Amino acid sequence: MNSKRMVVFDLDGTLVDSRAALLAAHDFAWSSHNLPRPADSEILTLVGLSLRETMLRLAPAQDPDPLAEAYSIAYKAAAAEKETLFEGVHSLLSGSYRAAVATGKSQYGADRTVARHDLTERFEVVLGANSVPRPKPFPDMLHEIKVRTGCENLLMVGDTRYDLEMARQANVDAIGVSWGHHSIEVLSEWAPVAHSMQELNAAIRHWYETAEG
Repeated sequence: MNSKRMVVFDLDGTLVDSRAALLAAHDFAWSSHNLPRPADSEILTLVGLSLRETMLRLAPAQDPDPLAEAYSIAYKAAAAEKETLFEGVHSLLSGSYRAAVATGKSQYGADRTVARHDLTERFEVVLGANSVPRPKPFPDMLHEIKVRTGCENLLMVGDTRYDLEMARQANVDAIGVSWGHHSIEVLSEWAPVAHSMQELNAAIRHWYETAEG
């Protein structure tokens, strides 16, 4: 496969099923500050953005930093119990293509999640939201991956419009996945959508084979 091409994966909702852990962490964050917790739908719609941006949008009148700090503390504990890989991820990542991660998690959280699931050696670059000046949906993470790896041709794989919007802004290819946090209708406005790990694997292979023509 072409060594100048790379597949970039989101984590939450794409490779990692973190819904239970993140909702539990939100429970703690909001209750610890005696604030009403937003509905699940409000929270899940913002998955993919940085944690600080998420808190800003959920509670514009509040200082987002204490909420984000409380969330981070709670998520670390919740993830150890509740965070899992989606079925089929190991098979998906067994391909010979080059791979990286671009996630809305903090850099610390991204590295911790990748290590927890024994995937550190699989990814050449792992970037968290605070590793660049402007996180998703801005294109900075994808530009940074190009610089670090020398790959000009990227394929972004993600479960939210923020992943796919980032790809569009960076002028790279993208595929949405239907098992994450945003609806198929929303995703399909930005990119083709895969409905299973098998379909995603086939799409990745097709991307390489078509490119190498």
